Amino acid sequence: MGTIVTYPREKFKNGQPSFADMKDEQDREILARVLLENVRNWIDSDEEVMGNMAGGSSAAPPPVLTEEECAAMAEAGEGTMGHTCIIDDIADLDLYQKYMYPPLRMPKKPQLMVSYWDMNNKPVNFIEGRIMVKALCPDGIESWLVINVPVPNFYTAVEGNCWGWPKYVCDEMNVAKEHSDCIYEGKPSLTLDFSPGGLDDATIQELKENGTEMGNTVSFHIPTMSVGKNTLLRQGSGPSDVGKGLYYAEWDAGMIKVWGRPEDQWSALLPENCEVPGVWQRTIRTGAHQGGGMRKVKELNN
Repeated sequence: MGTIVTYPREKFKNGQPSFADMKDEQDREILARVLLENVRNWIDSDEEVMGNMAGGSSAAPPPVLTEEECAAMAEAGEGTMGHTCIIDDIADLDLYQKYMYPPLRMPKKPQLMVSYWDMNNKPVNFIEGRIMVKALCPDGIESWLVINVPVPNFYTAVEGNCWGWPKYVCDEMNVAKEHSDCIYEGKPSLTLDFSPGGLDDATIQELKENGTEMGNTVSFHIPTMSVGKNTLLRQGSGPSDVGKGLYYAEWDAGMIKVWGRPEDQWSALLPENCEVPGVWQRTIRTGAHQGGGMRKVKELNN
């Protein structure tokens, strides 16, 4: 006989820990269970929007930071940092089409976005890569479908898998301005090499307008204990959210070399010797825009 305690009730007697309660890795693991439960309950409800996965729509919004507070945080090295680039030259359009699971359809302009972020959070940090393809959703909004997501631990992999983010756990993850990589099974699975500068004003402006995928990713919820239906979700409210509520501590444009290991099928989408305009940035959420959360994507009314 044996006993395993994975959820010590004395730590969170009300059963609803939050990100603010985290003091160590075990706290974050406990929060993962709460997140999964909240998402599952929301999927089975009639509510279309879930404003806060950690505490439901009733959770108080974070305070809005002043310019001076953001500048002080930036000076202290705080903020989420990483690379983003968009690839227009898709090497294998037949493979791209296979990612357009119904009811998704091909967009006007097929594109691949690669993002890789160090969340730079204390006391429990998190790093995540995101490989995404542009898709036309049934509500008419072009969004980024996540197709490959390296992460550093199992609880965040399980969270992501539940709502359709294909996350896998790496051996090692490194994010730095000049070179970032994911190590999987002892070898690189994703590498990004950044060379700042060398872009014309029009390209720099386009990068600013593109921003990142923030507020506009889609995935399919995978049922765990509830009705066996896949639900198309949008993390955010669409392109109008991109770039809002952010203070830029760093923003540098340049060229990014992108490489994915051949064993990962998505890498066949990359053109040979892929090098495209992209950015390195470090941002701080100001709290001035609350457009995040999760939304059930509905068909357009004809």
